[in-house]
Amino acid sequence: MSEKILEILREMQPYEDIDEDSRLIEDGIIDSMMLVLLVSELESAFGLKIPEDRLQPKFFETVPVIEKLLRELA
Repeated sequence: MSEKILEILREMQPYEDIDEDSRLIEDGIIDSMMLVLLVSELESAFGLKIPEDRLQPKFFETVPVIEKLLRELA
């Protein structure tokens, strides 16, 4: 699952060096507009719906945090 998340992030931000430890929001890799796109891509890729109460930056800080969120929703 983390590899697919990384693949999506790297497609969205091809000029950033992104790995599992990257602080996505803190380091400015994704902003609020990119977050909307990321949510859409994740929902499509994993066939789920991320509820509005989970659309907060704290749920998208790193790849492991995103993976945890997706596993909880699966």
